[in-house]
Amino acid sequence: MKRIIYIFWAGILCLSVPFITYAQVITINEEQLASEQMYNAGVKALEEGNLQEALQQFNDAIRAKDDFYVAYYNRGVVKSDLKRYKEAIADFDIVLANAPTAIAYYSRGRANYELDNIDAALADFSTAITEDATLDQAYYYRGSIYFEQKEYEQAIAEYNEAIKINPNLANAYNDRGSSNKLLGRDEAATRDYQTAVQKNPNFALACNNLGTMYRNQAKYEAAIKQYTKAIEIDKDYYLAYNNRGLAKYELGDYAGAIADYSKTIELNPQYAYAYNNRGNAYFKTKQYETAIKDYDSAIRLNPEYGYAYLNRGNTYEMLQKEKEAVDDWTKALRYGCTSAEAYIKQVRNF
Repeated sequence: MKRIIYIFWAGILCLSVPFITYAQVITINEEQLASEQMYNAGVKALEEGNLQEALQQFNDAIRAKDDFYVAYYNRGVVKSDLKRYKEAIADFDIVLANAPTAIAYYSRGRANYELDNIDAALADFSTAITEDATLDQAYYYRGSIYFEQKEYEQAIAEYNEAIKINPNLANAYNDRGSSNKLLGRDEAATRDYQTAVQKNPNFALACNNLGTMYRNQAKYEAAIKQYTKAIEIDKDYYLAYNNRGLAKYELGDYAGAIADYSKTIELNPQYAYAYNNRGNAYFKTKQYETAIKDYDSAIRLNPEYGYAYLNRGNTYEMLQKEKEAVDDWTKALRYGCTSAEAYIKQVRNF
């Protein structure tokens, strides 16, 4: 995950589907145990997405053969998919104590990452890479940890390694773009987001991020195209609606902006920025009372939202309510909106 609006990978980190390969189905012959039949049934259920059935089959296989470590591994994968991360780690611990593999270290790292056990996750990803330097996702997740720790150069180095192994890893391009953006390398960030979209045309997050780069470059039509793509991919992507509204606002399409901000609020009524942004559009169309209601909502949701106070103050001034305007500008200044000072001086010196 927060910004005007860039959405970076902060918690929601998608894996390339082909990466985790479950253990292969075991060929059954008459000498093999019933546990292997249960295991194979579990693999089949897992491949079909029937997690509860897979879990039951792996449980049965382990009960029948308590040293069936590949069954422990796959049960851990199922538990991770079910977000039962602590239980998944317990299964991966058994595998790593008895039959350690790089993929088991990686999978335990994923579970630790989801639990915010960052040091443990980093150690697991590093061990996985030591054991198998071709694990692109281990580099990717290690990069994500460095990104969250604001070590952007190190994050880029990890994403570079992931991309070197898997040139089609769209997530790594997107996140490298976010790292470059935070380092002030806008051209590199734009290229990375463009590549992420090229590698995965259905990557809504990358479309949104690329749109924001275009918007910052005053390429508003191009920005709107990317935000619209993001919305077509994910109709509930409220941030993309908000960002498209910002681009429409810059083009003077205030009605279109209001419609997008309203959709944002419909999808996320707690998103204070959309109320402020819609208030600005209402202000532009001289709907001052309606604008004030939106600024009120923004401030109710975020009492330290300096720009909402500033904008409400400007609206009060248009309604010739100077006391209310100065009160709001004073609060805006208190909450870091330094431009409010000029408004206060202007009114007091008039």
